[in-house]
Amino acid sequence: MLTYRATIAAGVAVAISLMTLAPDASAQQPEDDTINLLLQSMVISVEIPLPSWEDGPAEWRGEAPELRFLRRTAPDLKDTYAKFFKGAKETIGSSVINSPAYGKGTRYSGPRVKFYKQGQERMSVSFYLDLYKWGFEYINNLSTVPTNIMKVGSAPPVYEYRFTKEEGIAKAKEYINKYTPGVGEAGPGFSFKEDARFEHEEERPFVYRLTKTYNGVPLVDDYIQVSLDGDRNIINISYFWSKAISPYGDSYTAIDAGRAIQSAKRIALADFNNQPPPLTLFNIRLGYINYRKDPSIVFPVWLLDCRWQETVRFENPSYDRAKGEQRYLAQVLKHEYLIGVDAFFATKAELVPHSYL
Repeated sequence: MLTYRATIAAGVAVAISLMTLAPDASAQQPEDDTINLLLQSMVISVEIPLPSWEDGPAEWRGEAPELRFLRRTAPDLKDTYAKFFKGAKETIGSSVINSPAYGKGTRYSGPRVKFYKQGQERMSVSFYLDLYKWGFEYINNLSTVPTNIMKVGSAPPVYEYRFTKEEGIAKAKEYINKYTPGVGEAGPGFSFKEDARFEHEEERPFVYRLTKTYNGVPLVDDYIQVSLDGDRNIINISYFWSKAISPYGDSYTAIDAGRAIQSAKRIALADFNNQPPPLTLFNIRLGYINYRKDPSIVFPVWLLDCRWQETVRFENPSYDRAKGEQRYLAQVLKHEYLIGVDAFFATKAELVPHSYL
């Protein structure tokens, strides 16, 4: 496995403008290539092993996979509203929403409720349903019982669970059968992947997720997810699952991770106007995403997760010179930056971040 490394000093920004380095009639081509290589090498620090085709699924046989565009049809969601809202009086209203991945939709909100947090009375929407042509998401804001607690003084952490993983999966499947159009068949070239886990942060839910792959490549925007609380009530149901999906058009050989990195550097230079921060790559993977202008089209991209840190200085609001307090304080801000590279043509892929990639 090959490890690519390109380092940029934390205090140095790539402030060289490609405008000033544009070739003129007297410039020699080798010098231009050298400049471009220098600029690109300074954009992203890569200190993780890049995935190789040998690391991929059995379908690839250790070689670059032949992939195709996918075309899909929207699920039948005609009775979805009635499954969550039993009467018109349960709704306090609706509003138009927009998802970069799924287009325009409608949010239907349940009644407002009072609750107490940190000793203060607050108001919140009890639940809501976001309904799109391509799927829906239901959020229940009333569930507060965690699925697990950590035993006091346990090291390493030891957790007590209110139900087993198998019981959580069974209950999640019950909700899928009750509230969604169902799962259906995988179809030729496709397979299903099942994932279930207990979260140990914040609400501590149990999360069940079903995804698809085509020729070993996961479909990022085609999934079903159910989250449960400690009483096995619904916290969340997300259903973005095609009614039918199939390959179409010609097949293309996917570019490898190294080629994707080089394209990502050019994309970062353009996104940051040739002055990017010191980016570090911490994850890279191949996946299918929606074509943002037409969600019925799905195509493969390399997804690169990058991070950078920024130190911000500000004046101490309680500064007292007489007490010898420090006048200026500093805070480190962490930023994330997701890059998508078309796995066919090595160009920029328009996308939005996903929390579960």
